[in-house]
Amino acid sequence: MSQGKKIWLGIFTFAPLIVTIFGVIAFIGAFISFFSDVSQNQVPESPKLFIATFFTFFILIFLASLVDLGITVYYIVDIVRDESVSENEKVIWALALFFGSFISTAVYYFVRIWNRKEGGVFKESESYRMAEY
Repeated sequence: MSQGKKIWLGIFTFAPLIVTIFGVIAFIGAFISFFSDVSQNQVPESPKLFIATFFTFFILIFLASLVDLGITVYYIVDIVRDESVSENEKVIWALALFFGSFISTAVYYFVRIWNRKEGGVFKESESYRMAEY
């Protein structure tokens, strides 16, 4: 796997998490701003701004969910096609990817994708080679 493809997979792996974090922060900020005006018995500056922020938050979460679903499906197909992995490990990875969402895709990226050599074969660590002897 080329270095460029690994980097793009990393971007798509971590984008849903980053977008979700920023979306939640923006929504909380709008929520606090809106209700601080209400608690001071003031008419909020613009209820439309709150509604727009609320709508933007859900659009961002929806897009992040679609990207996360896509990367999860890609990683499940990748693990099923990988012949260097035992059947038991394939089942465990597939279940972890399906149920683990953001966390399991990040772990899979670092464990299985980032360590992969150019031709698709995994790099052997020095400690693994020493253990064979």
